[in-house]
Amino acid sequence: MDRFSLPKLAGTHADVLAAAGLADLLSPVVDRCVIVDLGPDFCVEVGATITPDICADLPVEPGYRFLRPNEKASVPEAVKRDYVDYPAEKARAARYNTARLEARRAGAELAADIAADKPRPDWRLYQALNALQGDDATNKLALAILKEAPDSFARTVCTAIEALRAGRRTVTKWPVALVQLFNPQAAKGYARLKPDSTDRNDGTKNAFAEPFLEWLRYRGYFAIACPYFLGAKGDSVRLLCPVPQHVDFLMLTDAVGKLRALPAGGSAPKLDSLSVLNLAEILVQGSKQFQEGGFAPVQLVSGIMIANYQSMGQAKAVTGLEQLALPDWFPIHTQADSELWLEILAEHRVIIRSLRDDRSDEIGLLLKYRRYLEKRGKAALMCLACFFQDYGIFLLREREHGRRLKQLQTVHMEKIFMQGQDYSGILSNQGFRAVADAIRSATVSAQAMKAMKRPDYREIRYDLLPELRRKRTLPGVGPFLDALGEFVASYNGESARRLELGKRTGIRRVTTDELSAFVELACRQKDASVIGALLCAYATCREPRQSASDVEPNIPEEPVEESSVEA
Repeated sequence: MDRFSLPKLAGTHADVLAAAGLADLLSPVVDRCVIVDLGPDFCVEVGATITPDICADLPVEPGYRFLRPNEKASVPEAVKRDYVDYPAEKARAARYNTARLEARRAGAELAADIAADKPRPDWRLYQALNALQGDDATNKLALAILKEAPDSFARTVCTAIEALRAGRRTVTKWPVALVQLFNPQAAKGYARLKPDSTDRNDGTKNAFAEPFLEWLRYRGYFAIACPYFLGAKGDSVRLLCPVPQHVDFLMLTDAVGKLRALPAGGSAPKLDSLSVLNLAEILVQGSKQFQEGGFAPVQLVSGIMIANYQSMGQAKAVTGLEQLALPDWFPIHTQADSELWLEILAEHRVIIRSLRDDRSDEIGLLLKYRRYLEKRGKAALMCLACFFQDYGIFLLREREHGRRLKQLQTVHMEKIFMQGQDYSGILSNQGFRAVADAIRSATVSAQAMKAMKRPDYREIRYDLLPELRRKRTLPGVGPFLDALGEFVASYNGESARRLELGKRTGIRRVTTDELSAFVELACRQKDASVIGALLCAYATCREPRQSASDVEPNIPEEPVEESSVEA
Protein backbone atom coordinates (compact mmCIF):
# COMPACT_ATOMS: atom_id res chain seq x y z
CA MET A 1 0.00 0.00 0.00
CA ASP A 2 1.12 3.57 -0.72
CA ARG A 3 -0.04 6.73 1.01
CA PHE A 4 0.07 10.30 -0.23
CA SER A 5 -0.74 13.31 1.97
CA LEU A 6 -2.02 16.51 0.42
CA PRO A 7 -2.04 19.37 2.93
CA LYS A 8 -5.13 21.55 2.98
CA LEU A 9 -3.29 24.61 1.67
CA ALA A 10 -6.31 26.60 0.50
CA GLY A 11 -9.05 25.68 2.98
CA THR A 12 -11.51 25.56 0.07
CA HIS A 13 -12.75 23.02 -2.44
CA ALA A 14 -9.34 23.34 -4.14
CA ASP A 15 -8.00 20.90 -1.53
CA VAL A 16 -10.81 18.43 -2.20
CA LEU A 17 -10.27 18.64 -5.96
CA ALA A 18 -6.53 17.96 -5.58
CA ALA A 19 -7.14 14.79 -3.54
CA ALA A 20 -9.82 13.61 -5.96
CA GLY A 21 -7.54 14.38 -8.91
CA LEU A 22 -4.71 12.24 -7.51
CA ALA A 23 -7.14 9.38 -6.89
CA ASP A 24 -8.49 9.80 -10.42
CA LEU A 25 -4.95 9.68 -11.84
CA LEU A 26 -3.92 6.54 -9.97
CA SER A 27 -7.18 4.54 -9.91
CA PRO A 28 -6.73 3.02 -13.43
CA VAL A 29 -3.46 1.30 -12.43
CA VAL A 30 -4.22 0.18 -8.84
CA ASP A 31 -6.80 -2.19 -7.36
CA ARG A 32 -7.91 0.08 -4.55
CA CYS A 33 -7.94 3.84 -4.03
CA VAL A 34 -9.34 5.46 -0.86
CA ILE A 35 -9.50 9.13 0.18
CA VAL A 36 -9.27 9.81 3.93
CA ASP A 37 -9.68 13.13 5.72
CA LEU A 38 -6.97 13.39 8.39
CA GLY A 39 -7.83 16.91 9.53
CA PRO A 40 -4.95 19.06 8.27
CA ASP A 41 -4.46 16.80 5.22
CA PHE A 42 -6.29 14.62 2.76
CA CYS A 43 -4.64 11.23 2.45
CA VAL A 44 -4.94 9.13 -0.70
CA GLU A 45 -4.30 5.44 -0.03
CA VAL A 46 -3.72 3.10 -2.96
CA GLY A 47 -3.46 -0.67 -2.98
CA ALA A 48 0.06 -0.81 -4.42
CA THR A 49 3.39 0.95 -4.21
CA ILE A 50 3.63 3.45 -7.05
CA THR A 51 6.82 2.67 -8.97
CA PRO A 52 8.24 3.96 -12.28
CA ASP A 53 6.90 0.79 -13.95
CA ILE A 54 3.37 1.57 -12.75
CA CYS A 55 3.72 5.19 -13.88
CA ALA A 56 4.72 3.90 -17.30
CA ASP A 57 1.29 2.22 -17.55
CA LEU A 58 -0.54 5.52 -17.04
CA PRO A 59 -2.28 6.70 -20.23
CA VAL A 60 -0.86 9.92 -21.68
CA GLU A 61 -4.02 11.98 -21.37
CA PRO A 62 -5.16 14.96 -19.29
CA GLY A 63 -8.18 13.21 -17.71
CA TYR A 64 -10.66 15.58 -19.35
CA ARG A 65 -11.43 16.85 -22.86
CA PHE A 66 -10.22 19.87 -24.74
CA LEU A 67 -12.97 22.52 -24.99
CA ARG A 68 -13.53 24.54 -28.14
CA PRO A 69 -15.06 27.65 -26.51
CA ASN A 70 -16.54 29.49 -29.52
CA GLU A 71 -17.04 29.45 -33.28
CA LYS A 72 -13.85 31.38 -33.98
CA ALA A 73 -11.60 29.05 -32.00
CA SER A 74 -9.61 26.44 -33.88
CA VAL A 75 -9.04 22.87 -32.76
CA PRO A 76 -5.42 21.65 -32.53
CA GLU A 77 -4.51 18.52 -34.44
CA ALA A 78 -3.66 16.68 -31.20
CA VAL A 79 -7.28 16.75 -29.97
CA LYS A 80 -9.32 16.68 -33.18
CA ARG A 81 -10.56 13.17 -32.47
CA ASP A 82 -11.78 13.87 -28.94
CA TYR A 83 -12.89 17.34 -27.88
CA VAL A 84 -16.03 19.17 -26.73
CA ASP A 85 -17.46 21.63 -29.23
CA TYR A 86 -19.12 24.18 -26.95
CA PRO A 87 -21.24 26.02 -29.60
CA ALA A 88 -22.58 22.74 -31.00
CA GLU A 89 -23.28 21.26 -27.57
CA LYS A 90 -24.98 24.48 -26.46
CA ALA A 91 -27.30 24.46 -29.48
CA ARG A 92 -28.05 20.79 -28.90
CA ALA A 93 -28.92 21.39 -25.23
CA ALA A 94 -31.14 24.36 -26.17
CA ARG A 95 -33.11 22.23 -28.65
CA TYR A 96 -33.56 19.48 -26.11
CA ASN A 97 -34.71 21.79 -23.29
CA THR A 98 -37.18 23.61 -25.54
CA ALA A 99 -38.68 20.37 -26.84
CA ARG A 100 -38.88 18.89 -23.36
CA LEU A 101 -40.71 21.95 -22.06
CA GLU A 102 -43.18 21.89 -24.94
CA ALA A 103 -43.80 18.17 -24.48
CA ARG A 104 -44.39 18.64 -20.76
CA ARG A 105 -46.91 21.42 -21.40
CA ALA A 106 -48.72 19.29 -23.97
CA GLY A 107 -48.64 16.21 -21.76
CA ALA A 108 -46.95 14.22 -24.50
CA GLU A 109 -43.92 11.98 -24.72
CA LEU A 110 -40.64 13.41 -25.96
CA ALA A 111 -39.99 12.49 -29.60
CA ALA A 112 -37.24 9.93 -30.18
CA ASP A 113 -35.18 12.23 -32.41
CA ILE A 114 -35.32 15.00 -29.80
CA ALA A 115 -34.55 12.57 -26.96
CA ALA A 116 -31.32 11.75 -28.81
CA ASP A 117 -30.33 15.41 -28.34
CA LYS A 118 -30.10 14.98 -24.58
CA PRO A 119 -26.99 16.83 -23.38
CA ARG A 120 -23.93 14.79 -22.49
CA PRO A 121 -23.65 13.81 -18.78
CA ASP A 122 -20.71 16.16 -18.19
CA TRP A 123 -22.26 19.09 -20.09
CA ARG A 124 -22.81 21.25 -16.98
CA LEU A 125 -19.15 20.85 -16.05
CA TYR A 126 -18.06 22.31 -19.39
CA GLN A 127 -20.73 25.01 -19.16
CA ALA A 128 -19.35 26.17 -15.81
CA LEU A 129 -15.78 25.88 -17.11
CA ASN A 130 -16.65 28.18 -20.00
CA ALA A 131 -18.70 30.60 -17.89
CA LEU A 132 -15.89 31.03 -15.35
CA GLN A 133 -13.22 31.33 -18.08
CA GLY A 134 -11.26 28.30 -16.96
CA ASP A 135 -11.07 26.65 -20.37
CA ASP A 136 -7.94 28.52 -21.46
CA ALA A 137 -5.98 27.10 -18.52
CA THR A 138 -7.30 23.54 -18.90
CA ASN A 139 -6.80 23.58 -22.69
CA LYS A 140 -3.16 24.71 -22.50
CA LEU A 141 -2.32 22.06 -19.95
CA ALA A 142 -4.16 19.36 -21.91
CA LEU A 143 -2.21 20.18 -25.05
CA ALA A 144 1.10 20.14 -23.15
CA ILE A 145 0.34 16.66 -21.79
CA LEU A 146 -0.87 15.24 -25.10
CA LYS A 147 2.30 16.43 -26.85
CA GLU A 148 4.57 14.61 -24.38
CA ALA A 149 6.19 11.30 -25.27
CA PRO A 150 5.01 8.35 -23.11
CA ASP A 151 8.38 7.91 -21.38
CA SER A 152 8.71 11.64 -20.71
CA PHE A 153 5.16 11.79 -19.31
CA ALA A 154 5.85 8.77 -17.07
CA ARG A 155 9.04 10.37 -15.70
CA THR A 156 7.26 13.66 -15.02
CA VAL A 157 4.41 11.97 -13.15
CA CYS A 158 6.73 9.63 -11.24
CA THR A 159 8.92 12.54 -10.11
CA ALA A 160 5.88 14.52 -8.96
CA ILE A 161 4.45 11.53 -7.10
CA GLU A 162 7.75 10.94 -5.32
CA ALA A 163 7.73 14.60 -4.26
CA LEU A 164 4.18 14.20 -2.92
CA ARG A 165 5.21 11.09 -0.99
CA ALA A 166 8.14 12.98 0.56
CA GLY A 167 6.08 16.10 1.29
CA ARG A 168 8.08 18.29 -1.12
CA ARG A 169 6.90 20.82 -3.67
CA THR A 170 6.22 19.25 -7.06
CA VAL A 171 8.08 20.78 -10.00
CA THR A 172 6.98 20.39 -13.63
CA LYS A 173 7.37 22.57 -16.71
CA TRP A 174 3.77 22.43 -17.85
CA PRO A 175 2.01 25.76 -18.56
CA VAL A 176 -0.44 26.63 -15.79
CA ALA A 177 -2.72 29.47 -14.69
CA LEU A 178 -4.53 30.11 -11.42
CA VAL A 179 -8.27 30.18 -12.11
CA GLN A 180 -10.96 31.02 -9.56
CA LEU A 181 -13.03 27.96 -10.53
CA PHE A 182 -10.31 25.69 -9.14
CA ASN A 183 -8.69 28.18 -6.73
CA PRO A 184 -11.29 30.54 -5.23
CA GLN A 185 -8.60 32.20 -3.13
CA ALA A 186 -6.94 33.43 -6.36
CA ALA A 187 -10.02 35.26 -7.59
CA LYS A 188 -9.18 38.65 -6.08
CA GLY A 189 -5.78 38.95 -7.73
CA TYR A 190 -3.16 41.01 -5.94
CA ALA A 191 -3.39 42.02 -2.32
CA ARG A 192 -2.35 45.61 -3.05
CA LEU A 193 -5.01 47.81 -4.61
CA LYS A 194 -2.51 49.60 -6.89
CA PRO A 195 0.57 47.49 -7.71
CA ASP A 196 3.60 49.60 -8.53
CA SER A 197 4.86 47.76 -11.58
CA THR A 198 2.39 44.97 -12.34
CA ASP A 199 -0.85 44.58 -14.16
CA ARG A 200 -3.74 42.42 -13.00
CA ASN A 201 -3.76 40.56 -16.30
CA ASP A 202 -0.02 39.95 -16.71
CA GLY A 203 -0.12 36.47 -15.10
CA THR A 204 2.33 37.27 -12.31
CA LYS A 205 0.28 35.29 -9.78
CA ASN A 206 0.68 32.14 -11.88
CA ALA A 207 4.27 31.91 -10.63
CA PHE A 208 2.87 30.78 -7.28
CA ALA A 209 1.10 27.80 -8.83
CA GLU A 210 2.35 24.21 -8.88
CA PRO A 211 1.52 22.84 -12.37
CA PHE A 212 1.17 19.22 -11.21
CA LEU A 213 -1.09 20.22 -8.30
CA GLU A 214 -3.18 22.41 -10.61
CA TRP A 215 -3.53 19.49 -13.01
CA LEU A 216 -4.82 17.32 -10.16
CA ARG A 217 -7.40 20.02 -9.37
CA TYR A 218 -8.51 20.09 -13.00
CA ARG A 219 -8.97 16.31 -12.96
CA GLY A 220 -10.70 16.43 -9.58
CA TYR A 221 -13.17 19.00 -10.89
CA PHE A 222 -14.32 16.70 -13.67
CA ALA A 223 -14.38 13.72 -11.28
CA ILE A 224 -16.45 15.00 -8.34
CA ALA A 225 -17.64 18.61 -8.82
CA CYS A 226 -21.35 19.40 -9.26
CA PRO A 227 -21.96 22.86 -10.76
CA TYR A 228 -25.41 24.45 -10.96
CA PHE A 229 -26.66 27.68 -12.53
CA LEU A 230 -28.81 30.03 -10.46
CA GLY A 231 -30.65 33.26 -11.09
CA ALA A 232 -33.45 34.23 -13.46
CA LYS A 233 -31.03 34.02 -16.40
CA GLY A 234 -28.88 31.25 -14.98
CA ASP A 235 -25.87 33.55 -14.97
CA SER A 236 -24.52 32.72 -11.50
CA VAL A 237 -22.66 29.48 -10.77
CA ARG A 238 -22.91 27.48 -7.57
CA LEU A 239 -20.26 24.78 -7.31
CA LEU A 240 -20.84 21.84 -4.94
CA CYS A 241 -18.04 19.43 -4.01
CA PRO A 242 -18.57 16.43 -1.71
CA VAL A 243 -15.93 16.29 1.04
CA PRO A 244 -14.54 12.74 1.46
CA GLN A 245 -14.23 11.42 5.01
CA HIS A 246 -13.18 7.81 4.39
CA VAL A 247 -14.47 6.59 1.07
CA ASP A 248 -13.41 4.45 -1.85
CA PHE A 249 -12.84 6.69 -4.87
CA LEU A 250 -14.97 4.58 -7.23
CA MET A 251 -17.85 4.68 -4.74
CA LEU A 252 -17.47 8.47 -4.51
CA THR A 253 -17.49 9.01 -8.27
CA ASP A 254 -20.47 6.69 -8.65
CA ALA A 255 -22.37 8.69 -6.01
CA VAL A 256 -21.44 11.98 -7.68
CA GLY A 257 -22.59 10.69 -11.05
CA LYS A 258 -25.99 9.82 -9.60
CA LEU A 259 -26.16 13.19 -7.81
CA ARG A 260 -25.47 15.08 -11.04
CA ALA A 261 -28.26 13.19 -12.81
CA LEU A 262 -30.90 14.12 -10.23
CA PRO A 263 -33.04 17.22 -10.92
CA ALA A 264 -32.31 20.21 -8.73
CA GLY A 265 -33.30 23.83 -8.89
CA GLY A 266 -34.71 26.80 -7.07
CA SER A 267 -32.95 29.12 -4.69
CA ALA A 268 -29.53 28.52 -3.15
CA PRO A 269 -30.86 27.20 0.21
CA LYS A 270 -33.23 24.80 -1.54
CA LEU A 271 -30.54 23.58 -3.94
CA ASP A 272 -28.03 23.10 -1.12
CA SER A 273 -30.46 21.25 1.16
CA LEU A 274 -31.77 18.95 -1.57
CA SER A 275 -28.21 18.15 -2.69
CA VAL A 276 -27.21 17.12 0.84
CA LEU A 277 -30.33 14.96 1.25
CA ASN A 278 -29.88 13.39 -2.19
CA LEU A 279 -26.23 12.58 -1.54
CA ALA A 280 -27.05 11.03 1.85
CA GLU A 281 -29.73 8.87 0.20
CA ILE A 282 -27.32 7.72 -2.51
CA LEU A 283 -24.70 6.73 0.08
CA VAL A 284 -27.23 4.83 2.21
CA GLN A 285 -28.52 2.98 -0.84
CA GLY A 286 -24.99 2.17 -1.97
CA SER A 287 -23.92 0.63 1.33
CA LYS A 288 -24.51 -3.10 1.12
CA GLN A 289 -22.66 -4.14 4.26
CA PHE A 290 -23.47 -2.98 7.78
CA GLN A 291 -20.35 -2.35 9.81
CA GLU A 292 -19.88 -3.40 13.40
CA GLY A 293 -20.84 -0.50 15.63
CA GLY A 294 -23.11 1.02 13.02
CA PHE A 295 -22.67 2.97 9.81
CA ALA A 296 -23.77 6.46 8.80
CA PRO A 297 -23.29 8.26 5.47
CA VAL A 298 -21.31 11.00 7.22
CA GLN A 299 -18.57 8.42 7.83
CA LEU A 300 -18.05 8.20 4.07
CA VAL A 301 -18.61 11.83 3.05
CA SER A 302 -18.55 14.45 5.79
CA GLY A 303 -20.39 17.12 3.86
CA ILE A 304 -20.47 19.35 0.80
CA MET A 305 -18.27 22.37 0.13
CA ILE A 306 -20.02 25.19 -1.71
CA ALA A 307 -18.54 28.05 -3.70
CA ASN A 308 -20.85 30.72 -5.10
CA TYR A 309 -19.74 32.66 -8.18
CA GLN A 310 -22.07 35.65 -8.48
CA SER A 311 -22.60 37.39 -11.80
CA MET A 312 -21.39 41.00 -11.68
CA GLY A 313 -22.28 41.80 -15.27
CA GLN A 314 -19.18 41.19 -17.36
CA ALA A 315 -17.50 38.92 -14.82
CA LYS A 316 -18.30 36.54 -11.98
CA ALA A 317 -16.89 36.98 -8.48
CA VAL A 318 -16.61 34.62 -5.52
CA THR A 319 -19.28 35.77 -3.05
CA GLY A 320 -19.51 32.79 -0.74
CA LEU A 321 -17.49 29.80 0.49
CA GLU A 322 -19.43 27.49 2.78
CA GLN A 323 -19.65 23.89 3.94
CA LEU A 324 -22.71 21.84 4.88
CA ALA A 325 -22.67 18.60 6.86
CA LEU A 326 -24.45 15.39 5.97
CA PRO A 327 -27.05 14.30 8.56
CA ASP A 328 -25.73 12.12 11.38
CA TRP A 329 -29.03 10.93 12.88
CA PHE A 330 -28.53 7.35 14.06
CA PRO A 331 -26.23 4.41 13.17
CA ILE A 332 -27.35 1.88 10.59
CA HIS A 333 -27.01 -1.66 11.94
CA THR A 334 -29.63 -3.53 9.92
CA GLN A 335 -31.62 -3.34 6.73
CA ALA A 336 -34.53 -1.95 8.75
CA ASP A 337 -32.34 0.94 9.92
CA SER A 338 -31.34 1.60 6.32
CA GLU A 339 -34.97 1.66 5.20
CA LEU A 340 -35.87 4.03 8.04
CA TRP A 341 -33.06 6.38 6.98
CA LEU A 342 -34.44 6.40 3.43
CA GLU A 343 -37.98 7.09 4.69
CA ILE A 344 -36.82 10.06 6.75
CA LEU A 345 -34.69 11.45 3.92
CA ALA A 346 -37.62 11.13 1.51
CA GLU A 347 -39.91 12.90 4.00
CA HIS A 348 -37.49 15.81 4.41
CA ARG A 349 -36.91 16.03 0.67
CA VAL A 350 -40.64 16.30 -0.09
CA ILE A 351 -41.01 19.04 2.52
CA ILE A 352 -38.06 21.06 1.18
CA ARG A 353 -39.32 20.75 -2.40
CA SER A 354 -42.80 21.91 -1.41
CA LEU A 355 -41.54 25.22 0.02
CA ARG A 356 -41.70 28.08 -2.47
CA ASP A 357 -38.75 30.34 -3.14
CA ASP A 358 -40.84 33.41 -3.99
CA ARG A 359 -42.49 33.74 -0.56
CA SER A 360 -40.66 35.35 2.32
CA ASP A 361 -41.97 33.02 5.04
CA GLU A 362 -41.17 29.91 3.03
CA ILE A 363 -37.68 31.03 2.02
CA GLY A 364 -37.18 31.67 5.73
CA LEU A 365 -38.01 28.02 6.42
CA LEU A 366 -35.54 26.92 3.74
CA LEU A 367 -32.86 29.03 5.39
CA LYS A 368 -33.67 27.47 8.77
CA TYR A 369 -33.24 23.97 7.37
CA ARG A 370 -30.00 24.97 5.69
CA ARG A 371 -28.84 26.44 9.02
CA TYR A 372 -29.37 22.99 10.55
CA LEU A 373 -27.05 21.50 7.90
CA GLU A 374 -24.40 24.11 8.75
CA LYS A 375 -24.00 22.65 12.25
CA ARG A 376 -23.10 19.33 13.85
CA GLY A 377 -23.95 17.49 17.05
CA LYS A 378 -26.31 18.88 19.67
CA ALA A 379 -26.39 22.36 18.12
CA ALA A 380 -27.57 20.86 14.82
CA LEU A 381 -30.40 18.95 16.53
CA MET A 382 -31.59 22.14 18.20
CA CYS A 383 -31.69 23.90 14.82
CA LEU A 384 -33.65 20.96 13.40
CA ALA A 385 -36.14 21.14 16.29
CA CYS A 386 -36.66 24.85 15.58
CA PHE A 387 -37.28 24.05 11.91
CA PHE A 388 -39.81 21.34 12.81
CA GLN A 389 -41.54 23.78 15.16
CA ASP A 390 -41.81 26.56 12.57
CA TYR A 391 -42.80 24.17 9.80
CA GLY A 392 -45.59 22.75 11.99
CA ILE A 393 -46.98 26.25 12.59
CA PHE A 394 -46.69 27.02 8.88
CA LEU A 395 -48.43 23.77 7.94
CA LEU A 396 -51.34 24.50 10.28
CA ARG A 397 -51.84 27.93 8.73
CA GLU A 398 -51.50 26.80 5.10
CA ARG A 399 -53.86 23.85 5.48
CA GLU A 400 -56.58 26.23 6.60
CA HIS A 401 -56.29 27.83 3.15
CA GLY A 402 -56.60 24.49 1.39
CA ARG A 403 -52.93 23.80 0.69
CA ARG A 404 -51.96 20.19 1.30
CA LEU A 405 -48.48 19.81 2.74
CA LYS A 406 -46.45 16.87 3.97
CA GLN A 407 -46.68 16.27 7.72
CA LEU A 408 -43.73 14.89 9.64
CA GLN A 409 -44.15 11.61 11.54
CA THR A 410 -43.58 11.29 15.27
CA VAL A 411 -41.65 8.03 14.90
CA HIS A 412 -39.17 9.72 12.59
CA MET A 413 -38.62 12.63 14.94
CA GLU A 414 -38.21 10.25 17.88
CA LYS A 415 -35.60 8.19 16.03
CA ILE A 416 -33.54 11.29 15.23
CA PHE A 417 -33.69 12.93 18.65
CA MET A 418 -33.54 9.81 20.81
CA GLN A 419 -29.82 9.52 20.05
CA GLY A 420 -29.06 12.50 22.29
CA GLN A 421 -29.44 11.70 25.98
CA ASP A 422 -30.81 15.16 26.83
CA TYR A 423 -33.42 15.03 24.10
CA SER A 424 -34.39 11.39 24.65
CA GLY A 425 -35.18 12.15 28.30
CA ILE A 426 -37.60 14.85 27.16
CA LEU A 427 -39.30 12.91 24.37
CA SER A 428 -39.79 9.79 26.51
CA ASN A 429 -41.31 11.72 29.42
CA GLN A 430 -44.93 10.74 30.14
CA GLY A 431 -46.00 14.31 30.80
CA PHE A 432 -44.34 15.62 27.63
CA ARG A 433 -46.16 13.09 25.47
CA ALA A 434 -49.51 13.75 27.11
CA VAL A 435 -49.25 17.52 26.64
CA ALA A 436 -48.05 17.05 23.05
CA ASP A 437 -51.04 14.78 22.35
CA ALA A 438 -53.37 17.46 23.72
CA ILE A 439 -51.82 20.17 21.53
CA ARG A 440 -51.98 17.89 18.49
CA SER A 441 -55.64 17.11 19.19
CA ALA A 442 -56.48 20.83 19.41
CA THR A 443 -54.55 21.86 16.29
CA VAL A 444 -53.59 19.58 13.39
CA SER A 445 -55.97 16.74 14.31
CA ALA A 446 -58.93 19.05 14.76
CA GLN A 447 -58.10 20.78 11.51
CA ALA A 448 -57.90 17.44 9.70
CA MET A 449 -61.29 16.37 11.03
CA LYS A 450 -62.76 19.66 9.87
CA ALA A 451 -61.30 19.08 6.40
CA MET A 452 -62.96 15.65 6.37
CA LYS A 453 -66.25 17.42 7.18
CA ARG A 454 -66.58 15.65 10.51
CA PRO A 455 -69.13 17.63 12.56
CA ASP A 456 -67.65 16.70 15.94
CA TYR A 457 -64.17 18.16 15.58
CA ARG A 458 -62.59 20.07 18.44
CA GLU A 459 -62.11 23.80 18.56
CA ILE A 460 -59.04 24.57 16.44
CA ARG A 461 -56.50 26.63 18.44
CA TYR A 462 -54.68 28.54 15.71
CA ASP A 463 -53.13 30.95 18.19
CA LEU A 464 -51.72 28.29 20.54
CA LEU A 465 -48.52 27.29 18.72
CA PRO A 466 -47.40 30.85 17.87
CA GLU A 467 -48.02 31.82 21.51
CA LEU A 468 -45.98 28.90 22.83
CA ARG A 469 -43.20 29.68 20.37
CA ARG A 470 -43.10 33.27 21.61
CA LYS A 471 -43.21 32.35 25.29
CA ARG A 472 -40.43 29.75 25.03
CA THR A 473 -37.96 32.48 24.07
CA LEU A 474 -38.64 34.52 27.24
CA PRO A 475 -36.29 34.16 30.25
CA GLY A 476 -36.99 31.23 32.55
CA VAL A 477 -39.75 28.66 32.24
CA GLY A 478 -42.48 30.63 34.03
CA PRO A 479 -44.07 32.45 31.05
CA PHE A 480 -44.08 29.26 28.98
CA LEU A 481 -45.68 27.17 31.74
CA ASP A 482 -48.29 29.86 32.37
CA ALA A 483 -49.38 29.81 28.72
CA LEU A 484 -49.35 26.03 28.67
CA GLY A 485 -51.35 25.82 31.91
CA GLU A 486 -54.08 28.04 30.47
CA PHE A 487 -54.32 25.80 27.43
CA VAL A 488 -54.47 22.57 29.47
CA ALA A 489 -57.24 23.98 31.66
CA SER A 490 -59.24 25.02 28.59
CA TYR A 491 -58.53 21.73 26.84
CA ASN A 492 -59.64 19.62 29.81
CA GLY A 493 -62.79 21.71 30.15
CA GLU A 494 -63.67 21.14 26.50
CA SER A 495 -62.99 17.40 26.87
CA ALA A 496 -65.31 17.22 29.87
CA ARG A 497 -68.11 18.98 27.96
CA ARG A 498 -67.67 16.66 24.99
CA LEU A 499 -67.90 13.65 27.30
CA GLU A 500 -71.13 14.97 28.82
CA LEU A 501 -72.56 15.41 25.32
CA GLY A 502 -71.77 11.80 24.46
CA LYS A 503 -69.03 12.54 21.92
CA ARG A 504 -66.87 9.59 20.95
CA THR A 505 -63.74 11.59 20.09
CA GLY A 506 -61.89 14.42 21.79
CA ILE A 507 -62.70 13.29 25.32
CA ARG A 508 -59.22 12.51 26.62
CA ARG A 509 -57.84 14.89 29.27
CA VAL A 510 -54.39 15.67 30.59
CA THR A 511 -54.22 14.20 34.08
CA THR A 512 -52.74 15.95 37.10
CA ASP A 513 -49.89 13.44 37.23
CA GLU A 514 -49.07 14.00 33.57
CA LEU A 515 -49.09 17.77 33.93
CA SER A 516 -46.96 17.56 37.07
CA ALA A 517 -44.46 15.35 35.26
CA PHE A 518 -44.17 17.92 32.47
CA VAL A 519 -43.80 20.84 34.89
CA GLU A 520 -41.09 18.96 36.79
CA LEU A 521 -39.30 18.21 33.52
CA ALA A 522 -39.51 21.84 32.37
CA CYS A 523 -38.27 23.19 35.70
CA ARG A 524 -35.12 21.09 35.39
CA GLN A 525 -34.27 23.07 32.25
CA LYS A 526 -32.52 26.43 32.45
CA ASP A 527 -35.21 27.92 30.23
CA ALA A 528 -38.02 26.79 27.94
CA SER A 529 -36.13 27.18 24.68
CA VAL A 530 -35.32 23.50 24.19
CA ILE A 531 -38.38 21.83 25.65
CA GLY A 532 -40.67 24.41 24.04
CA ALA A 533 -39.25 23.85 20.56
CA LEU A 534 -39.43 20.07 20.94
CA LEU A 535 -43.01 20.27 22.24
CA CYS A 536 -44.28 22.45 19.38
CA ALA A 537 -42.42 20.29 16.85
CA TYR A 538 -43.58 16.94 18.23
CA ALA A 539 -47.17 18.12 18.65
CA THR A 540 -47.49 18.98 14.96
CA CYS A 541 -46.12 15.62 13.80
CA ARG A 542 -48.45 12.87 12.67
CA GLU A 543 -48.69 9.69 14.69
CA PRO A 544 -48.76 6.47 12.63
CA ARG A 545 -51.65 5.16 14.74
CA GLN A 546 -54.14 7.41 16.43
CA SER A 547 -55.97 6.55 19.63
CA ALA A 548 -59.66 5.87 19.61
CA SER A 549 -60.46 9.16 21.38
CA ASP A 550 -58.66 11.51 18.99
CA VAL A 551 -58.58 10.27 15.43
CA GLU A 552 -56.71 12.26 12.80
CA PRO A 553 -57.65 11.19 9.29
CA ASN A 554 -54.90 11.07 6.71
CA ILE A 555 -55.07 14.06 4.38
CA PRO A 556 -53.32 13.61 1.01
CA GLU A 557 -50.36 15.90 0.64
CA GLU A 558 -49.91 18.35 -2.18
CA PRO A 559 -47.91 16.74 -5.00
CA VAL A 560 -44.59 18.40 -5.71
CA GLU A 561 -43.20 18.43 -9.23
CA GLU A 562 -39.46 18.09 -9.51
CA SER A 563 -37.82 20.90 -11.40
CA SER A 564 -34.39 21.68 -12.71
CA VAL A 565 -32.56 24.81 -13.74
CA GLU A 566 -30.90 24.72 -17.13
CA ALA A 567 -28.50 27.44 -18.18
